[in-house]
Amino acid sequence: MKIGIMTLSETECNYGAVLQHYALQEYLRRKGHDPFLIRYKGTVKGINFRNITPAKVFRFIKRKWSENLVHVQDQPRYFTDFKQMYLVQSELEYINYNDLKNNPPEADMYIVGSDQVWNFYNTPLKYCRNHIHAYFLDFGKEQTEKISYAASWDKRYVTNEQLKEIKPLINKFSYVSVREKSGLELCWKCGIMDAEWIPDPTLLLSSDDYRNIYQDKRNSIRKIKEKFLLIYLVLSKYKSFDLAFIYKYAVDKGLKVIYVTEDKINDSYEKYYPTIPEWLYLVAQAEYVVTNSFHGTVFSLIFHKQFGTIPLVGYSSATNKRIESLYELFHIEDRFIYDEDLSILDKNYKTDFCYPENRFENLLKFSGGGIDKRS
Repeated sequence: MKIGIMTLSETECNYGAVLQHYALQEYLRRKGHDPFLIRYKGTVKGINFRNITPAKVFRFIKRKWSENLVHVQDQPRYFTDFKQMYLVQSELEYINYNDLKNNPPEADMYIVGSDQVWNFYNTPLKYCRNHIHAYFLDFGKEQTEKISYAASWDKRYVTNEQLKEIKPLINKFSYVSVREKSGLELCWKCGIMDAEWIPDPTLLLSSDDYRNIYQDKRNSIRKIKEKFLLIYLVLSKYKSFDLAFIYKYAVDKGLKVIYVTEDKINDSYEKYYPTIPEWLYLVAQAEYVVTNSFHGTVFSLIFHKQFGTIPLVGYSSATNKRIESLYELFHIEDRFIYDEDLSILDKNYKTDFCYPENRFENLLKFSGGGIDKRS
């Protein structure tokens, strides 16, 4: 079966966004299908002026002023090389929804997901209507089957106006699944009562599958000789504290610190800019992982690392629900880091979900065999 996948993969510094697509594509290939990434570049347009406050304007100006004082150079991480080596992509690049509608990719099935493909940021409908229609697969032939696989949307910012636009589109899907438990309620509001809550597609593969990537002889990996603690942070509003206490913890343990961030995070600490295979190597080889990232947490679990998750604060705090859902799926207590207390890093955990020998069986139980049912 030829399967076109709509997801968010236009990034040069978000490792999880690319790896979640790689995992789904690889899983489908192993099932005998012919999956490919639909190269779509459309985004939500416009500014929601209702959300602008003087405080937000001040923070914006302050951030821009800071960026001018501390020039942050985007570092090459060669994501394009990884995509060309490991992903099958559509021949055409679709710049906007009209391109998709007028010249849709040929496929027997379209899948939307994973990642935050259904997050429309409380944007007025006139600015996000095309984005909604693209990511609810309103294109292609009538007989092309449509499903979602672990699609994620931010419950805070889906308006009733948006739901009214979404409802007739999602009801054309043969199968609907979401990545966060909180997403089920929005599906129910759209009349999809049998929507399922399933894990992120990165969990469709085992730790050995990911080790094969950084052990692939085609990839040049910078090895770290010393034992190290990995810090992996995303988002510019990633913390309400200095990182000094993490560095002190590492020194006390006799560990080097490897600090990886997305582009344009400004602080005084030395940063490391790995390729995707190198990033997998770092997570797999780290003694400890400290992260505020959903996928940083996922891969810590996949490689069964001692880790702690820094909860996001302020505007981004609601996205901690993604990680809470993940802990619930893995049947472990949360491993959030509060008040600069790193004791969670030395606390062991057990789960019957993350071991390679029974992961696939458990995933199929959660998904109801959603993809396999339609193969």
